[in-house]
Amino acid sequence: MAWRTVFVNEHAKINYKMNDINIQTKEGGTRIPIDDIRVLILGNTRTVITSYAVNELQKKNVKIINCDEKGMPVGEFLSYCDNTKQNINIWKQFDWAENRKNLLWQKIVQTKIFNQHQALGEKVIANYGKLKEIGLEVKEADEDNREGQAARLYFPRIFDKDFVRSNDSLKANAHLNYGYSILLSAVSREIVAAGFLTQIGVHHQSQTNPFNLASDLMEPFRPYVDRIVKWQRDSPLTLEHKLNLVSVLNEEITMNSKRYELAQAVQKHVQECLKYLCSDDSELPEMDFEL
Repeated sequence: MAWRTVFVNEHAKINYKMNDINIQTKEGGTRIPIDDIRVLILGNTRTVITSYAVNELQKKNVKIINCDEKGMPVGEFLSYCDNTKQNINIWKQFDWAENRKNLLWQKIVQTKIFNQHQALGEKVIANYGKLKEIGLEVKEADEDNREGQAARLYFPRIFDKDFVRSNDSLKANAHLNYGYSILLSAVSREIVAAGFLTQIGVHHQSQTNPFNLASDLMEPFRPYVDRIVKWQRDSPLTLEHKLNLVSVLNEEITMNSKRYELAQAVQKHVQECLKYLCSDDSELPEMDFEL
């Protein structure tokens, strides 16, 4: 199973040779087996990659994330996954039952809020139980927008009382945007690998968002990014801080009483959600996390 997240942040040339990716920098060359790579992040605009390398990476369903001159993710390469059931799965996706989508979104929002509650840390949790109460109040399809209510209480407590998520001048938001982009890409990779479209969501239905479904399914994992940002939020988004956020995919977590690397937990979570949406016989997935 692919396990590596490769981050290239120097002036480099990347080519393909004998089932390896060869990364050539001024310091020398590094060869990495394609079968080991889960995600390749091109962290600057000075990296050159051959079309042959892109082709071979996409055959193995490696997610390639491209960054702009500021090092912020701006896009990714999506492969036409070698999945013989893709056409069948896409037809099923268009026909997902509304009640199943609503129940799944309820579970996702509830889990996200519970995970936000845990991310606050023991000190805050000891004096503040409101988030957990809101999580228990989430209705089918989150018709009362408990997700939004929780966010208004959560962010000022995990960061500070003046924090506003929409304020781009705050350093913390640059860190959050970067970390969420990495997480979104990891989730979309698993959706494509399973033979489904990222554009057709459960709750998110924006005509301009090509990752509606990934935006839905990533929600329970956001607090893992938030915890990292909590400790580096006042600093510029340096290479070291980016690597901290990329490494969240390798963090070991507990989900449904079992230990996984976060990337493996994402894979299992996506598979179970898709199974539930596609089958009338499937039970709602368990989403029990320990942060």
